This record gives sequence, C-alpha cells and structure tokens, in this order.
Amino acid sequence: MASTAALSVRGLRLVARAPILANPLNIAALALIALFAACAILAPVLAPYDPLLQDLASRLRPPSSEHWLGTDSLGRDIASRILYGARISLIIGVVVVTVAGVVGTAIGLVAGYAGGLVDDALMRLTEVFLAFPALILAMAIAGALGPSLTNAIIAIAAVTWAVYARLVRGQILSLRRREFVEAARAMGASRTRIVVRHLLPNALAPLMIQASFDLGSSIIAAAGLS
Repeated sequence: MASTAALSVRGLRLVARAPILANPLNIAALALIALFAACAILAPVLAPYDPLLQDLASRLRPPSSEHWLGTDSLGRDIASRILYGARISLIIGVVVVTVAGVVGTAIGLVAGYAGGLVDDALMRLTEVFLAFPALILAMAIAGALGPSLTNAIIAIAAVTWAVYARLVRGQILSLRRREFVEAARAMGASRTRIVVRHLLPNALAPLMIQASFDLGSSIIAAAGLS
C-alpha cells in the first residue's frame, strides 16, 4: 500500500511538472475544454427541457429564466439543444482526429522511413486527396455512402488523414539520419523498434498541434455536411 501511494504521489508530481502545465494559459485552456466536455457529458442532467420537445405557443421566445437562450421556430429550448448537440459534435471531432491521425501517421511513418518507390507511391496517393477541396470531397464521399453519422465521420476522416501523412513524413525525413537513430541502428535495433521507440515519439509534437486544429474543423465540416 505504501509503495502504491508513493508511486501515485510521484506520478502526480511528474504531471504537475509537465511543460504543458507550466503555463497558466495552458491550464486555463485545459480547464475550459474540460468544462465544455463535462457540460456535453452531463447534458441529460443539465438540460432543462427535452431537446426534441416542440411547443408552438412558445416559439421564438427571447432568453429568459425559463428558457436560458430562448426558443427556436418550433418552440424547442435552444440551450437544451446545444447541450445535447455538443455530445454529437465532440464524438465526431474526437473520432475523426483519432482515425485520421492513426491512418495518416502510419502512412507517413512508412513513407518517410522506407523511402524510394514506397515513398513515391504513398505520397502520390496523398497528393490525390490533397488536390481536392476538403469539404467538396467529403460531400462526395458522404453522398456516395449515404446519410448517417458514421458515414459523415468516415467522409471527414478520409479527407483529413493526408495532412497527417505529409506532416509525419517530413518529420521522419528530418529525423531518420540523426545521431540517436544511427546509434540505435548500430546497436542492432530492428526497423520497427527504431520507428516506434525513436522516431515516432520525436514526431508527436507537431501532430498534437495539428490535432487541436482539426478537432474544431472536423466539427465545422460535420455541420456543413449535415
């Protein structure tokens, strides 16, 4: 028990010393994101009305103590609809960024480390997806798959992964000839170990920044597709 408690305390200290928590602005941003996520998760508890309940006698009401943000043209409570809608938006953003990030990172790692014909083939495929306007291509994919939340997520992820592939490839090309990679190769480390243990961790910083941008743009793209 004592050793477990000591490890827990040590873990909390390491988290508190993390660079992202050293800046008060980062802490404020994380707190704001956590607040939004909590409101979305607790929508059934916080929402004062059923988001689908229509009351034509109360249509287009201004904000009041009864309806915090007023009502829409069908008399539905706007605050309740925002809280419930945030749940869908967060799911779309997180899933799209996760799928696109994993697929794009895998392709970028293979292309950057393998080089040669493999790199050329994967980058030409990436450029095909980058050549089209993202929203128009997403609309075409969603239209071909049919209207549903799952298909919208697939469509948005399909036009987002290429950015991660190009970003990771560039990082790997700049890292694969560095001294620590050559040292790992000289010690007999396999290609998989070099990529996973040495190259990928050093390429994560720009990926996290790109993911933070794509989280919001994915939600906006989903709103456009809907």
